[in-house]
Amino acid sequence: MEDVVIRTLEKVELRDPILVEGLPGVGNVGKLAADYLREQLPAKPLATIYSKFFPPQVYVSEEGIIRLVSNDLHYWKSASTGTRDILVLGGDYQGISPEGQYEITQRVLDYCHDLGVREVFTLAGFAQGRVV
Repeated sequence: MEDVVIRTLEKVELRDPILVEGLPGVGNVGKLAADYLREQLPAKPLATIYSKFFPPQVYVSEEGIIRLVSNDLHYWKSASTGTRDILVLGGDYQGISPEGQYEITQRVLDYCHDLGVREVFTLAGFAQGRVV
């Protein structure tokens, strides 16, 4: 089995897309911002990312359906000519080890590069070492 699996849900052609990434971390700031952006656009599901570098956990939905923890890539296509499309990466966890973080990042960046991404924005909180 591969260490990182990216399952594409839909084939799309994007116009000079930008990748915006926000995963759980300090205060969940990046995740919350990415989730908000994804909902407000509204972005559509593009791919699901699974990895042995995520914690060995599952989520159980309100309906009792179990799913592996994952990250998700959504896309938004602009209706305006000259406006860039947007990819939003969010999800349940970052890699649990430095090796895992690098491996997942490399695979996601390669995948997004193949979609035409040349610019990446990351969203995150910054720990001050004290309560602000």
